[in-house]
Order: sequence, then structure tokens, then C-alpha cells
Amino acid sequence: MIDFRYHVVSLVAVFIALAVGIALGAGPLREGLSSTLESEVSQLREERTTLREQVDAADARAAAREQAFGRVSGRALEGTLSGVRVGVVALPGADRNTIDALEERLSTAGADLALSVEIADSWADAEPDASRSETLRSVQDLVRVPEPREGADPDVATALAAVLAGADQPGDLGAWRQAATLLEDEGLVDLTWRDATSDSFTDRRPPDTFVVVSGGLDAADAEEPAGEQALAARLDLVEGLAELDVPTVVAGQGTEKAPVEGEDHLDPLVGAVRDDRGLAQEVSTVDNLEHITGQVATAMALAWALDGVVGHYGLGRLADSSLPQVPPVRTVSVGVPVPDGGTDEGGAEEGSTGRKDGRTSGDPADPGTAEDGSGVGEVPGTDVAQEGGGLGELLPDPAGTTSAP
Repeated sequence: MIDFRYHVVSLVAVFIALAVGIALGAGPLREGLSSTLESEVSQLREERTTLREQVDAADARAAAREQAFGRVSGRALEGTLSGVRVGVVALPGADRNTIDALEERLSTAGADLALSVEIADSWADAEPDASRSETLRSVQDLVRVPEPREGADPDVATALAAVLAGADQPGDLGAWRQAATLLEDEGLVDLTWRDATSDSFTDRRPPDTFVVVSGGLDAADAEEPAGEQALAARLDLVEGLAELDVPTVVAGQGTEKAPVEGEDHLDPLVGAVRDDRGLAQEVSTVDNLEHITGQVATAMALAWALDGVVGHYGLGRLADSSLPQVPPVRTVSVGVPVPDGGTDEGGAEEGSTGRKDGRTSGDPADPGTAEDGSGVGEVPGTDVAQEGGGLGELLPDPAGTTSAP
């Protein structure tokens, strides 16, 4: 049995140990421990300050390079999309500020920003209601909806691809506009025509080429059921445009913020296009649209896509390079678009796409020769080269070949 003396001895031992610890801590051990800790803390502070200064210096250098790139890129882009009607498709979640910056680069390249397409969040619903199903049936009667992927039914994505391409049913010229109205009335898309050419009419031919701007969907979201459905719808749209031979560039963002190690933050749609071996040979991609280099790459990729050349640009996986080679300056046709319901002097009916079929052999990374000496196909009208900021001399009749820059 434990007696009172045992408790007294235990308490005395505890207090003695406490006293010894206090004495040592306040005496011989204090100076060594304190100086060591203070030295380590001071060293860590110095390292943090040094790293912060290095980061600030790197940010300043990056900002200076970005400013310089922005100044020279205008000269590189100038004239590469002259006379080209461009449509910009904003998928749900696409960043508006990024799109505005992209459109500024496209305008610098000489593009006519013809059509803006805003797609509603509900466009990818797996179970459409009766009204949407009826709308899709009506659209299919008006336009040539491309075949959906294996095992799938025609959906909003494939119908929208046919509308954007202006793929009228045979003998029903201009029916794609009615189909577009049906999709708008259903609340699935919002189409804004932007290139009014006079006070009396707006040129509403289908654009020559499209940029599909992705966003609002990351790799984690794409693994969820709703995300899988959204990604499938986006891919259907891109595949539909490719099947209808519409030059298309898919642009996403995220790779500029990727860490040194780990995920590259590649947009799921960009990744899906690159992973599809067949589609990757028909549709160009850019993965860093949030940065000026990605915006310039998108404009250049559009110019090459019009000549049948496909490439993949940015910082993410399967990218060919950060930028394509500078495209050749395009020739433009001097003329006035035909008002609704009319024909031009050459007999072209209203509603025709007016797309140019110029082709350039080779690719942007190693461009070959241009068939007509300018890198684009022959365009009816007076051929004019756009040099600097104005109209240059009349071009000679294209003959022989020249190397694209």
C-alpha cells in the first residue's frame, strides 16, 4: 500500500527536476539555444527576402518582354487575316476579358469580326425537354446536320455546327438563318452580327472561320457525370465544324499558371482534340489564351487554318510549339457585300459563304511554298496586298511559287 511518504518523495522529485530545468534554461543552455534559433530565423528571413526580390525581378522582366512582344506582334499579324470574316464562339464559362483581348488581336490582323456566339449553360442537358426535341427536328429539316459520334443522337452541338457553317439543305438557300433563329428562340444560343457594312443592311453570310473559346470546365469537372456530358457536347460541336470543312481553332486557357511540376492545367476540350488523332489533323488548338502569346498564336493559327494547315500551340502537352510561323499577308477582294435577297455582278447568290479556298503546302512550323505567290487562293476582284497600315501596290498575276515566311 502506498503511504504518505511516497507521495512526498514523488512531489519533491518533480519540483527538483523543474528547478534543474529552469536553472539550465536560464543559464548555460540559454545562450546556445537562443543564438541558434535566432540565427536560423534570421537566415530564413534573408532567404525569403532574396527570393521575393528574385520573383519581383523575374516579374518585371516578364512584363517587359510581354510589352515588347505586344508591340512587335501587331506588325507580325498585320494583314494576315485581311478580308476574312471571323466568328467567335464563347462556350459556357469562357472568360469575357480574354475574349475581348483575343478580338483585339484578330482586328489587328485585319479580320472582320462578323459574328459572336454565346452558348447557354443548358445546351448540354442530357435529357432535353419536348420543346427542345421539336426544335432540333425542325433544325434538321433546314440544315445538313453532321453525323454525331458513334452511339449518339443529333444534338444541339451538331445542329449548331451546321448553322454556323451555313450548311443549308439542297435547294433551300439561306435556311440556316431560320435554323439559327429557332435555336435562339429556344434560349440555347445568342447570335450577334457585328459587321454592319451600311445603314441599310448587315452582311450575314456565314463566317469564313471560327474560334471556339473554351472555359468553365477543368480536368476535375470533366471526370464528373455532368462534366463528361458538357465535354462531349463541346467535342461534338468541334467535330461537326470539322466535318463541314470549316477552318476552326479551339482555344483554351490555364497552362500559363501551371506549376513547375504536376498538372499542366490543360483545358479538357483542347486536350480532347489533341488526343483524338483524326480530329487533331483537322482542327488547330491553342492552350494559353490568357496570355498575349496565346492570343497571337490563335490569330496566326486561324490564318494558317484558312490555307489548310493545322497546328497545336502553347505550353501544354502535345503542343507543337508556342507560336506558329508568321503567316503570309493575305490578298483582299475589293467589293461590297450583297444585301439580303440580291446577287452581285458576278452572279453570286446571297447566303453563299464566300469562303476562300486558298491552300498552302507545308505547315506553320516549316512552311512550304505558296501556290499563288501570296500564301492564299485566288480571290475574285482586284487583288491588293495590305502592307504596313494601308493598301500597297497591285499584285501581279500569281505565277510560279514563293516560299511562305
